[in-house]
Amino acid sequence: MGQKTLGILLNTSPYTFQNSHTFFDLCKATVAKGYDVKVFLFVDGVNNAKLNQDPDPDRPMNDKFLELINDGVEFAVCGLCTSARGFDQRGSDFIEGVDVSGLTEFAEQVGEIDRFVSFLL
Repeated sequence: MGQKTLGILLNTSPYTFQNSHTFFDLCKATVAKGYDVKVFLFVDGVNNAKLNQDPDPDRPMNDKFLELINDGVEFAVCGLCTSARGFDQRGSDFIEGVDVSGLTEFAEQVGEIDRFVSFLL
């Protein structure tokens, strides 16, 4: 049997709710257990991957996401959600390693995972 994969949908923005911090901790623990992790950022969740965050005194969420990318976590963001929030659909407003995609790709991702978790309001 192959390696297990956890899929995560993150809908909330950083610094408003605890969701992004809990998401980060879940990803770290899951990777430490040897699982693959695939993430889709949807609605306000796209704000987590935005470049140049400065939430002093907190550690910027985009820095935490870069750490996860370096750990092998795969990230995709919703293209419609990015444009609705004024971000470049080519991904230039996001950290390196985040792919702009769509709901069709998200549906394919869901078909490839073993378990699914969502962080909603």
